Amino acid sequence: MNWLWFIPILLIMVIVHEFGHFITARMFGMKVHEFGIGFPPKVWSKKTKDGMEWSINALPIGGFVRIEGENGDSDDPNSFGKKPTWQRAIVLCAGPFMNLVLAFAIYFILAGGGKDVPAGPVAISKVEPGSPAAAAGLLPGDIILKVNSTEVDNTRDVSIETRLNRSQPLVFTFKRGNQIINATIKGRTNPPDGEGIIGVQMGYVFDSLRLAADAPAYDLKAGDVLTMLDGKPLANNLDLLNYTTNLDKSTVEATVQRVTNGKTETLTRTLAVKLYVNYVYIESDASSQKLPVDAQIIALNDQKVSTANEYIKIMTANQGQDVKISYIDPKSKAEKAITIIANYTDTSGVNNRSPRPSTIVEGLPISQMRHVSLNPLEWVGEGWGQTTYAIGLIPRSIEGVFNGSIGLESFAGPVGMAQITDQIVDTGGFMAVISLMALLSVNLGIVNILPLPALDGGRLIFVLIEMISRRRVPSDKEGMVHLVGMVALLSLMLVFTWNDIARLVTGAGFS
Repeated sequence: MNWLWFIPILLIMVIVHEFGHFITARMFGMKVHEFGIGFPPKVWSKKTKDGMEWSINALPIGGFVRIEGENGDSDDPNSFGKKPTWQRAIVLCAGPFMNLVLAFAIYFILAGGGKDVPAGPVAISKVEPGSPAAAAGLLPGDIILKVNSTEVDNTRDVSIETRLNRSQPLVFTFKRGNQIINATIKGRTNPPDGEGIIGVQMGYVFDSLRLAADAPAYDLKAGDVLTMLDGKPLANNLDLLNYTTNLDKSTVEATVQRVTNGKTETLTRTLAVKLYVNYVYIESDASSQKLPVDAQIIALNDQKVSTANEYIKIMTANQGQDVKISYIDPKSKAEKAITIIANYTDTSGVNNRSPRPSTIVEGLPISQMRHVSLNPLEWVGEGWGQTTYAIGLIPRSIEGVFNGSIGLESFAGPVGMAQITDQIVDTGGFMAVISLMALLSVNLGIVNILPLPALDGGRLIFVLIEMISRRRVPSDKEGMVHLVGMVALLSLMLVFTWNDIARLVTGAGFS
């Protein structure tokens, strides 16, 4: 039921938007008939002394402001149409502006709790065989510096650049050892499930393997530094990843260093190795049976497994046959089981449709991010930076539609947004929902100010025409333009909703 969070998100965004129109209309003396929260039928209402009505309505999916003569068909001197063009322009712009203010306020408040920053530069952890990245010569361990002209600070930068330009050649600048190398990669419009547009998995590379949290079961504490596994020195987290990926044992000997009152002590601990679901392929048997990501796999066909190597051997040996997967649910902690047809052709992952495994050493909570605190002045900078970044994505997304990088199937209607909200709540919790609201508020504001009929921007165009020509476009002709625009927008929304429903039925994700 996490999708229900989308209702208050939408309600707050629309109310804030309409409040912008309302407060400026009142400021300029326009007659406002009603400020409604939700859509009729009406549940509660109250009129003020000047006759304006506040109302709460049964359908909690938005809100509205009714202004006298907003369609230019009133002779009332306090109607929208009788006010100067500059005042009407401000009223039209106030709604989208308030959405940007809401986004800034959210990002500002979130900055008060600090932020997580990468513990090191973005690095490639895996290159899929036969992918564009493999053809271009990228290797695990390569540090990505730029994609086209955009400097890379985090994995989000790489993901967005490749997504917005996947129909165009991408120039990757990366560091390998002491070399700076450029490689041109042509992304895939429809990549294989689980591989991504260019065929890489990414993370951050850092050389201080400091534990981010306590591991009480092993008497390990936050701040302890991992130095070796099974006597093998670890220079960075990529060494740790490579070692755990190839493990073929159920326990490892970890060597950590702990500094207490200026004194360094070396500790050795025997840690358990566990196997988790790293990825569930869309439209696979595991997906249809709702195998959750991060589930701990404990057995295959009742044979205990704890490493990816054990998993791969059993899956490969049972290719095309039923395999029982016993696992521990990450939420309920209950032991469950499903039966799937094994589709694991080889150890490289090519054509692998069985759940992707990930070997984890228990007791080593080494985070790729570190938390930093911000002062109040930095809150402002962070809020402004996040807001302007979100604004900048919109014209780039529109450009992506026209250059073929983004298809209409990537857009979501109300059903799709509820689906996305459900996923975000499931993985990121309340704070992720608040961040989503900020991003959606920016989108609502910017899209509304675009010069499209029926939207605030479309109405603003007619006001600007009147401002320049000193002549008003007849209200019936303007109304016809907005009617056609509304029909077009509703038709597009029906297409998006149809795609949303198709995704729900098939279990597909957003491309």
